[in-house]
Amino acid sequence: MSTLSRRTLAQARVIAKGKRIRDVRRLVARYGGRPSQWVKKGSPPFEVAGQHFEYHWYEHPGIGKVELKRKQVNQR
Repeated sequence: MSTLSRRTLAQARVIAKGKRIRDVRRLVARYGGRPSQWVKKGSPPFEVAGQHFEYHWYEHPGIGKVELKRKQVNQR
């Protein structure tokens, strides 16, 4: 199973930033920080038992990574 290794983090892509994050108000209320500094990121896809997954999480420079989720994705 894939984990969030340094290599995986280095290959992460930005899904949304700031006010384009649907849950940015909730993130600010729960963790703090300015909405413009929040980023939603995703890992490269990986396979487990024939199924494809990605990790998704939120990051803020003064707070760190929060709410890590493993999401099943359709392989293109």
